[in-house]
Amino acid sequence: MSQLTLLIEKAASIAGSEYKLAKTLHMPQPTISQWKAGTRRCSPTDRAALADIAGANPAEEAIEAVIEGIDLETPKGQRAKEALMKALENIRKL
Repeated sequence: MSQLTLLIEKAASIAGSEYKLAKTLHMPQPTISQWKAGTRRCSPTDRAALADIAGANPAEEAIEAVIEGIDLETPKGQRAKEALMKALENIRKL
């Protein structure tokens, strides 16, 4: 089970259901299902909001979402991932 799926399940549990979570996030419920299925990317903004509801670190989750969206086929993408991984390590030390 992915980290995002775990985050969604925790946030949905706190919200009362996936439907109520979707309403809290001002989006249609199928979006949540698509995130869980991996057929739709969860934006850093939405990931931070999920983390806030779930009691996780919004900054950490937003960075995770950015890292997941990086094109690793380019040197620029590889460098960005390395930089963000360092930032994530620093956040986790706090």
